[in-house]
Amino acid sequence: MITGRKILKGALTQLPIELYELMVRRASRRPLPPVTFTSKEYFPHRGARVEWWYFTSVLTTPKRKAPIGLEVTFFRVKTLVESVIVHAAVTDVEGEKFTYTGIVLPICIRFTSDNHMVIALFGNRVRFDEGTSSLAIDTHLRGLQVSLSCAIRDIMAQGAGGVQEMQNSPGDTSYYFTMPNMNTKGKIVLNGESLSVAGLTWHDHQWGNFNVVKMKWNWFSLRFDADDLYVMLFNFDRWGTTYGSGNVQCHGRTMRVEQFEVNASDIFRAGHRATYPIDWELQIFDSPEGTTPFMTAHVKPMLKGQDLSSLITPDYWEGLCTVHAEILTPVDLGGTRFLDKKVLDGFAYVELTGCEK
Repeated sequence: MITGRKILKGALTQLPIELYELMVRRASRRPLPPVTFTSKEYFPHRGARVEWWYFTSVLTTPKRKAPIGLEVTFFRVKTLVESVIVHAAVTDVEGEKFTYTGIVLPICIRFTSDNHMVIALFGNRVRFDEGTSSLAIDTHLRGLQVSLSCAIRDIMAQGAGGVQEMQNSPGDTSYYFTMPNMNTKGKIVLNGESLSVAGLTWHDHQWGNFNVVKMKWNWFSLRFDADDLYVMLFNFDRWGTTYGSGNVQCHGRTMRVEQFEVNASDIFRAGHRATYPIDWELQIFDSPEGTTPFMTAHVKPMLKGQDLSSLITPDYWEGLCTVHAEILTPVDLGGTRFLDKKVLDGFAYVELTGCEK
């Protein structure tokens, strides 16, 4: 059904995306050389037309028995001008409430010469401290304030040398690095209530010149903190053809995943905007030719309604989940044992895009 909102959103969202597509069409086909992640990679890459710093946290607070989920994302997009977008969302499981907000600056103006500043927008900022190897996140958005310090531990390259292949190949790639287990502490102010929080944050940093028009993107981050085990899986779907990949990291060692299957047993309808598949069963294989999964996982949202809707950006679902998993068979990596048979319980964050009607 075509509504006034859909027409307005199309004018505000689709036209800039199409302009971006024109700008990257040739650049997206250039092969990317591998990189070694150093401290300079935390900062903006001016040759990239799109870049984002993505933080998803599972936190505890003395004021809640259940966990708090937090998402903060800084987007930098360059077409004829450079724009910055900030999204922030909190999942209050105990209060059964999902709160999100955001801000868009159509033209990025840099007000600071602070050499620790990664990106900033009207008091919303990310800073990197090389001395403590940590990232500080601050947001002040319409009743939602976040102030966190995140100590970096492991860095996981998505793809060889951090070069991640995208579905819309040939040659369409991005740089992609993950910090899955940053020790986190700080404060969240939610509708006037101040919450002292601590826990772990997963950080994704991606940049490049890749296509986004008509692309569906499903992203799963599974976190088994007690076992120091982290799993990232994502599907790209463009023009009906799906490409999936990911990594399993355990005690700092990483195994590439090139085959997995996702099946959803339920849906969440976000009004007339979108229908999202939820309650996922994942099967993960140890090779592209594998016929029997070495790991299965059931991922379930802690709240169904964790969808973010905006007139300016594409709508998407991003939510805190529980995950119950089992390693069915032992796995070796490089001639030594990597995973043993085990039942696992943890948390997850899931992102679903491209589900708009």
